[in-house]
Amino acid sequence: MTTGWKYGKVLKEKLLTLEEPGKALLFDADKGLVEEVTQKFDVGAAAKSLQGKDEKEAYKALEELGKKVMKLTIELADTKYLDRTGEMVENVYKQTGISFPHRLGRYVELSIFGLRPTDRWNISRATTKELVLQVSACAINKALEESGIKGLPCKGFCCASFEAAAEKTGDRISIEMPKTLPQNGMCEFCISV
Repeated sequence: MTTGWKYGKVLKEKLLTLEEPGKALLFDADKGLVEEVTQKFDVGAAAKSLQGKDEKEAYKALEELGKKVMKLTIELADTKYLDRTGEMVENVYKQTGISFPHRLGRYVELSIFGLRPTDRWNISRATTKELVLQVSACAINKALEESGIKGLPCKGFCCASFEAAAEKTGDRISIEMPKTLPQNGMCEFCISV
């Protein structure tokens, strides 16, 4: 028992403080971020604007949209809606030099939550080499189907948004998509460094 206490005392200077007495510490996304992102971007309107375009044109348009949504998400998440999770992720990065997967993952999660708060998604694996994201209900895919857009051009949206996040974090990533909603009931993205 004494050894644990001494060990803890020795390491105390190197440990991060997780509490600040008297200060509310939010570890979840602020609803204001969702409101601002959804006010600026409308998934349904974006899908309708693609009617009559082929899959390649739709893919390119959705790539641009993905970049814009991620850039806005990053801006809001790092300024107006910076939460305790964001602070901690950045503190850990500064202390350890380890960026992936936490910094990129934070932006990816906030981007999904910000634009598509009703989507069902899961991070199934997060290591310092790989981040695996599974999306089993996607508002973008649904809006495209409802607008008669064929194929999976929304892959462009997701991949471009991940790349925009990686640009911000400085992570060199590669993205694979071994599963898709139409064939497997989920899109699965394997993002690795």
